[in-house]
This record gives sequence, structure tokens and C-alpha cells, in this order.
Amino acid sequence: MRLAAAAFALLTAGLGALSAADSLWVALRPGCVPFVLLVLTVLLATGSGRVLAGKLGLSDISESQKTLAGATLGLGLLALGGFCLGAVGLFKPWAASAFLAALWVIGFSELKPALESLAPDQSLLRERPLAAAAVALPLLAALWMCLVPPHQYDSLVYHLALPQAYLREGRLFAPPGIVYSHFPQNGEMLFSLALLLGSDILAQMYMWLSTVLAIWWVFALGRREAPMSAVALAGIFIATHSAVLLMSSTTYVEPLVMLWVTSAVLSFERWRQLAPSGGGPRGWLILSAAFTGLALGTKYYAGIGAAAFGLRLLFACALDRRKERLIDLSLFTAIVSALFAPWLIKNWICVRNPVFPFLYKWFENTGTGWNAELAAGYFSVLTEYGHVGGFFHSLVSLPILLLRNPLRFGGGMDVLGDLGWDILLWLLPLGAWAASKNKTLRGILLFCALWGAAWFSSGVVLRFLTVLVPLMALLGACGLVALWRELDRWARVVIGGALSVMATAHLFLFVFVHSTFGSGSTAFGLETRETFLMRRLDYYACADWLRANAVENDKILVVGEQRGYYLPADHLPSTVHMPNLFIRRANESSGPAELLSALRVDGFTRVMIVPREAARLGPGLGSLTPAGAVNWKGLEDSLKTEFSGRGCVVGRL
Repeated sequence: MRLAAAAFALLTAGLGALSAADSLWVALRPGCVPFVLLVLTVLLATGSGRVLAGKLGLSDISESQKTLAGATLGLGLLALGGFCLGAVGLFKPWAASAFLAALWVIGFSELKPALESLAPDQSLLRERPLAAAAVALPLLAALWMCLVPPHQYDSLVYHLALPQAYLREGRLFAPPGIVYSHFPQNGEMLFSLALLLGSDILAQMYMWLSTVLAIWWVFALGRREAPMSAVALAGIFIATHSAVLLMSSTTYVEPLVMLWVTSAVLSFERWRQLAPSGGGPRGWLILSAAFTGLALGTKYYAGIGAAAFGLRLLFACALDRRKERLIDLSLFTAIVSALFAPWLIKNWICVRNPVFPFLYKWFENTGTGWNAELAAGYFSVLTEYGHVGGFFHSLVSLPILLLRNPLRFGGGMDVLGDLGWDILLWLLPLGAWAASKNKTLRGILLFCALWGAAWFSSGVVLRFLTVLVPLMALLGACGLVALWRELDRWARVVIGGALSVMATAHLFLFVFVHSTFGSGSTAFGLETRETFLMRRLDYYACADWLRANAVENDKILVVGEQRGYYLPADHLPSTVHMPNLFIRRANESSGPAELLSALRVDGFTRVMIVPREAARLGPGLGSLTPAGAVNWKGLEDSLKTEFSGRGCVVGRL
């Protein structure tokens, strides 16, 4: 009987595999290899990160927390390793494989302890199956959406276009036409490794992993200060936040900054618990500084967090003039600066402005074609949604706008960061109440307040506030659980029902946005990657044709399109952030023949024109003089059209 039962079980497994092959396999096949690569890189990053964490002298840390710290540090090691490969001109598949193999060797001895350390956390999750499911299911949905090929605007302009250009060149350099190449790029270094491994889907999965690890940080360190019910609730708030879910399936780097900021804050507060008078043990302080430096090396706005920590340490020095306080401040500053320094040095070498595009009045000769007017225009785009009607009017109306009209703080693809804020903002006063009774929560609240004040004062898009979601979720959940104990049954039903409706609405918004993109047809295998991209991107038909017809030394002039990812050859995209070469050449030439000759001298062999996007960008591309317009029209008429697709044309120069 036992043998027959075993045979039936195997046959059932075989039937299940066949059923999956008939249905699920069609949809999941594009993600199988990237997911295996994700697991492998997570393991080697965690192992090597645990080795590094073990060297920091972290006190009062469980094996599970060491694994979490190791995984978070490991992502930083991958990013820094990518920078080093690019800096020495080794952006090659064999070099990336050797680097990953080295990390595997370094961390191999820590893999078994890392896997074994997960058992206690699994037990805690099994005790709360509903909460675990409420967190896991939205995250699985976001992972599934990672299978949709990258199509978001910023991803194609620079998050993936820069790594693609670096790999084509084999090194870090400043691709012409992309001013973002002078921004911090730890996220893009992760994406470069993903592309070296052959998968842009893997790049998106790295952002999903960042969200998972951020929730784990709240779970691992939050339960030291709050009941498990509050920690579980915080996890649900994060996992059902529309903006977090949407960006977790893209190559927007906000989830990565969110991870490193969350881990930096919780590590800093852990150090304050263990060393309330400053001084040693400083393992957690070093960890916080490392995460802060990694965040700053990913996005400039993470400097708000670095400044917040620095002010707190400086204030402690002012109140307590002991030598230990000065050492704390100096050590923290040195580590953050060391991890940010590679990007400062690169910028100084490339454009003579270490913090490009900031301080443009002091570093006007940047070598990028920027002047003060263009730089000011760039910042006006970032702040176009801020302080309508004046600073104080905006301050008074901020709570209502955030709750009822969050789309006011970002349009276009910035809308991804505008959705799902109502629960966290509504519960923030309860979070402040809970923080009044807990020192660690007060520290978290202070950090959020400083960051929020800087964000509001700068007037930038709401997406830049996403990094606070885990911290705000923990504060709000702690306040709600404390209030819950004081409520009658009817009040609990009302509040619980209202929050459930809002969380469900967040998930609906997640589905709605992906439906707007048409993601489901690809995610469920109803259309191929190529068909989806042809439908979403005007220029993709030409990119697809060039993939089959471009030769080694081709150089493509792209007219009217800023997005360059998917183009298989060297190219110069159009841009709204600096003078466009095709505008300048047309205005300077005496006739179409001279314009053609000038473009050939510049090395261009083909031109790709995207009319609809050019019309949308309009004056942002620059203005042709009357003579320049005649020259360009003459050039277009003389071009030999090689390919005409839906929304784009390729011509031979």
C-alpha cells in the first residue's frame, strides 16, 4: 500500500507539471532564468555580506539579523564591484563572472549558517498565516510584473540606457546626450551586472528584492520595539502601498534607496540603544554609515538622510564634549564620504563638478554643454509640482493635498510614486503618539520629520518620499495597535474595515496602472516581449530592425527621442537638458549638403526619426532658425529611407 501511495504521489506531481507546462509555463518562462540568477546572486551576496558583517563587531545580533545585514551589505558589494569593473575597463561577461565567483568563494562558508538562520523567522510567520499571506501575495504579484519588459520612461532614458552604453564601451564613461551619467549610480551598477548576465528582467527583480529586504528589516528590528501585531501590520502597509509595489517591478531605484535608508535608520537606532552615551560598541553605527553611504551613492536626495544623522551626532557632540562623541561623528562622516567618493571623483574627472548638476553657479564650465540657464531649467522640472500659491499656502494645504490629490505632486511616470499614501499619512499622528512613549520610535519619527521637511522645502516630486514608507508604516502600525487596545468592538470594526478598504484600493490601483500599461497581456503570456514593446514604444520597431541590420561601426543620430535602451548600436539620443547636436549643425550649416557632410564628419552613419515623440517634446529639443529649418528639411528629403515602422523611420546618411 505504501508503494502504491508513493507511485500515486509521483504521478500526481507529473500531472501537475504537465498542467503547468500547458498554462503557467507560457507566462513564467521569461522569468525562469532571471529568477535563478536572482537566487544565485542573493546567495553569494548574502554569504560575502555576512563575512563583512562579522568583521564589524556587531553586538547583540541574532543569526537571522546577521543574514539580513549580510544580504543588504551584499547588494552594496555587488554595486561597488560593478563600479570597480567599469572603472578599470572590465565591463565584460568573463570579468563579471570572475567577480561573482570570487564573492561566492569568500562567502561560501556562511551559506549554510545563513539558510539555517531563517528557521526562527519562518516559525513566527507560520504562527500568523493571514498576516504572512497579506504581505506575500502582493509581493508575488509585483514579482510577476517584473516579467514585463522594461518600458518606463526613465528606465529607457538612463537607468538601463547607461548600463547598456557602458557595456558597449566596456567601461565607465560619459555617454554624450545623457546628463544623468554624472549622477550617483550604485543602482545602475547593479543593472550593469544584470545586463552582463544577459537579463534586464533580473535588473527589475533586484528592485523587487530591495523591497522584500526593507520589509524584513522592519520585521527583524521592529519587533524589538513593538509587538508582533504591530510589526505584521507594518509589513502589510508596506506590501500594499501602491507606489512601492509599482516601482518594485521596474528599474526605478527608489526601492534600493528605501532599503538602504531603512536599514541605516534602524541600525542607527540600534546603536543608540546599545551605546546611549556614545562610543563603543560601534558596529551598528558603522553599519548605519555604510548603508547611508550606499544610499547616497544611489540618489543625491539620500544626502538628506546623511545630513539628518550628521546633525544628530553633531548635536550630541555639542551637549556632551567627551572624545567618544567626536569619534562617533568623525567615523560616521568618514565612512559615508568614502562610499560616496567614487562618484565625486568620477564627476570631477569627467566634468570638473563633483556634485553635478548642483552648484552649477560655481562650476559653470562642466564640459556637458550645460550653462546656468539649462541647469536652472532642469531643477525647475523637478520642482514644477511644488509650492503653488506660495510656500506657506502650500504648507497649510499640504495634508489635504497629500490625502485627496496626491497626483498634484508628480505627473507622467512620476505618478508611480504618487499612489497609496492615505493610510500612512492618516496614521502619522498615531505614530507620533506611540513615539512619545518609546525612545527608538522617537528617533525614527525625528528622522522622518527632518526628511519630510527637506522634501517639502525643496518642492520636488512625491516619489522622492517613498524611501520613508517602511519607517512611516512602523510608526503608524505601533500607534494603531496602541489605540486598538482602547477601542470598543464597534470602533475596531469601523477602523479595521476602513483600513481594509483602503489597502484593497491600493491593490486596485496597482492593477489599474498595469492594466493601463497593458502589462497583463505580456505577464500572462498573451503576447510576446517584442509585440508588447512594439505597442508601447514608437521607436522600438526601428530598434528591432537595427538589431538585425546594424553593423559594427554604425553610429545613429536619434532625432526626437530621449529613450535609447533597446538600440543595439552606438547612438546619440535627443535630450531636453542640453543643446542638441542636430539642431546646432542644422543652424550652423550653409545648406543641406554641408549639414550632411557635418553629420558624417561627426561619425554618424544613420539617422532615426521619431516624429510623434519629437512633437511631444516640442521646444524642449531646441529651436531651428529659418535657415536651419530649411537645411533640416532638405536633409530629410535627401535621406535614403532604409526602414519605416509604426512611429519611426531609419535613414542612411
